[in-house]
Amino acid sequence: MIKKLILLLLLALLTQGGQSTEADLILHNGTIWTVDEKNPTAQAVAIKDGKLVVVGSNNSALKLHGPNTRVIDLKGNFVVPGFNDNHVHFASAAQFLEFNIMRASTQDEFVARVKEVTARLPKGEWVVGGFWGAYDEWAAGSTGNQRKEPFAPDINLVNDLTADYPMFIRRFDDSQFAANQAAFRALNLDLNNPHAPDVEFLRDTQGRITGHMRGKGVTRLFNAVIPRNFSRERRLQQTKNALAEIRKFGVTNVSDMSDDLQLEIYRELHRTGDLTVRVHFRPGLDRWKEMADRGIRVGSGDEWIRLGALKGHIDGIMGTSSARFFEPYSHDAKNRGRWRPLMVNDKGEFVEGKFLGYMLDADRAGLQLTVHAIGDEANNVLLNYLEELNKQNGKRDRRFRLVHAQVLAPQDFKRLGQLGVVAEVQPFHLSDDMRWMEERIGFERTKGAYAFKSIQKSGAVLSFGTDWPGTSASEYPINPMLGLYAAVTRQTITGQPAAGWFPNERITIEEAIRAYTLNTAYANFEEQSKGSIEIGKLADLAVLSKNLLKVAPKEFLTTDVLYTIVGGKVVYTK
Repeated sequence: MIKKLILLLLLALLTQGGQSTEADLILHNGTIWTVDEKNPTAQAVAIKDGKLVVVGSNNSALKLHGPNTRVIDLKGNFVVPGFNDNHVHFASAAQFLEFNIMRASTQDEFVARVKEVTARLPKGEWVVGGFWGAYDEWAAGSTGNQRKEPFAPDINLVNDLTADYPMFIRRFDDSQFAANQAAFRALNLDLNNPHAPDVEFLRDTQGRITGHMRGKGVTRLFNAVIPRNFSRERRLQQTKNALAEIRKFGVTNVSDMSDDLQLEIYRELHRTGDLTVRVHFRPGLDRWKEMADRGIRVGSGDEWIRLGALKGHIDGIMGTSSARFFEPYSHDAKNRGRWRPLMVNDKGEFVEGKFLGYMLDADRAGLQLTVHAIGDEANNVLLNYLEELNKQNGKRDRRFRLVHAQVLAPQDFKRLGQLGVVAEVQPFHLSDDMRWMEERIGFERTKGAYAFKSIQKSGAVLSFGTDWPGTSASEYPINPMLGLYAAVTRQTITGQPAAGWFPNERITIEEAIRAYTLNTAYANFEEQSKGSIEIGKLADLAVLSKNLLKVAPKEFLTTDVLYTIVGGKVVYTK
């Protein structure tokens, strides 16, 4: 009854002043999962001026059909709210899409990728990145101990191809680097007998320079000549490529942690009508005063570009064994991981200067705090920080985002709900990181890893995303189907282990969709306008080829996005 009254009120408002009740877009004959507990399913929606005006039956939506209305027959296909990714590094992803050889295992693959990137770039542009070898020691889709033949790119194969494109690329763990002849010339190095401080130039069995290097001086040497930033034109094209990738997977909102130039490009594309994803933008925590002085608070911005949150770090990552733990790594008895500088001291005590001060001051200024923590000690200390915020600034609805919350000690789960934490997790991490997790931290500690059900039971809000494009050691695609599959099955993409990895931590597909939509909107303080298919909310939708509530989870991996709709506009059609 309440929904009908709201609909009648909206229709009345639309007709005031002679305005037409004609919808701009109608989707009908569908299976619509709204993520609205009061009205969980529908057949059709009608959209006007970028917002949902009908969520209900075919008849109720088609009543708003007019001569200018676009009508899409869904033919029974499945509709969910547009996916809301809680964690992307957009600028890095845009560069990664341009060139990466993380999964390359042959020289042919390497040469093909180089041909692709040089075909797109103006002469003189640097080719950087690469991250080869990440999937050599631990094969993609494995549960560990599946070694591949080590791969290293043969730079001599592309020297002619890249004569006009200086190239400097790296192994995923920075243990080795490679440069082409054009890069050596940019450094004025002798191609036959180069020398530089703290750099070992590797040679083949005939004593010829291979282009590969080792040593702590390598990055210092090349940083002197590689431009710190790509040209604006190159960044703009990278952005457009990345937006196309996002549209393809039904993602309509991202929480991004890129640089100021990326924010400027978003705004430029918004002005021209070419921005096809909504952005929740998070600068670094160290910029809290600048944001506060500019009057930025939670909720600043508009429906397309929102500010008001800050991102900090407390430890490293699992991929490089730098996440911080109470006890040493199982495979490295002298290593407990590392703290980020100025966070805590070696005893796990607060540094009263910059980091804790930033958090307290930013919180007082009305900015939202979101902080990276991976290891069990890092998560423990960060929860201690949050308790300190409550003591000094008072309890309130701050929606503190525990970023990754990847490995938690048993005693800390109960604190998540007590402290009102939003667990900003990326479920595909478990499917990929399973390659090395137990090898690095052992069986017992792994019980607290990616513990989605326990996080949910604690009373914390579980929010999903991808961490696109990944780390230097892992690739995390923007595709939400990978995350939904991981959360529901707790398996690798090859279906291992058959019973699921710590299967008691699985969640249902309904819970997973909610974490990927409404819960992330809540994490962004935007649940009133995004995240579910409700009358009056923004018309951000994803139309899928399979009903995720009905098919076996393995079929998630072959589910296509048929349409992506942002603000009532179809921005992608398969």
